Amino acid sequence: MATFESDHSFLIRGVEVFLRFGIGLKRSPDVGEGSDHLASHRAYVGAPEEWDLVAARQVTLLLAAGLRNTHRLVDIGCGSLRAGRMLIPYLRHGHYFGVEPNRWLVERGIEHELGRDLIGMKRPTFRFVDDFSLSAFGVSFDFALAHSVFSHPYPDLALTGLQRIAETLAPEGRLFATFKEDPTDSVGSGWLYPEMVPYTWERFEGIVEESGLVARRLHWMQPRQSWFVAAHPDVEAEIDDLSLRLRQPLQYPAAGPG
Repeated sequence: MATFESDHSFLIRGVEVFLRFGIGLKRSPDVGEGSDHLASHRAYVGAPEEWDLVAARQVTLLLAAGLRNTHRLVDIGCGSLRAGRMLIPYLRHGHYFGVEPNRWLVERGIEHELGRDLIGMKRPTFRFVDDFSLSAFGVSFDFALAHSVFSHPYPDLALTGLQRIAETLAPEGRLFATFKEDPTDSVGSGWLYPEMVPYTWERFEGIVEESGLVARRLHWMQPRQSWFVAAHPDVEAEIDDLSLRLRQPLQYPAAGPG
């Protein structure tokens, strides 16, 4: 698996500047205007005007963390392929896997965001389940992405999801995911949507550890949730290093005269 080397610092600097100012990623006003079918599959997973920006935050995080086109990646809660429309063309044939309970979202994403020809060339694999089951894919994953997924389950279902991800992560595989961080924890069971289930970091980290993984917080761009990376305990040092590198603030050189 590719590691996060110091020579990736230029990439972090570049994408942070790029995303901080949203350069080129604001959806043009006429895209989807007057088109309910386009607005619906985008709006279901978040603000349509942030569609490209949120996708770019996810994909550039993965690239900065070492994702290469030879890796196998599972996109948990892939929805209408907000990140998938960037990841599917990038990854090699058959290396993208998506899990989503709402089949219609994936079908809209294919129809309106990617196209059948590209799907035919890249051959992504999808499963339409709501129980986090990944073992049916029959492969181990180098990367798992779960953006705005663990912001919705209560602890019982969050633990189930993390355990099933742990079962299918490759020995050096990594999970990149978000959760809703808050000073207080919620009490409940199952799934809550569209509202979010808040956790303290200490509580959520405990659930990750109960699943058999270890986790570190990531200071990456996400205004409403918090990122974390999780992996098997044998590679704890690697995710320690990754979390330290990605949490460094963007440093600007002192302004010169003029």
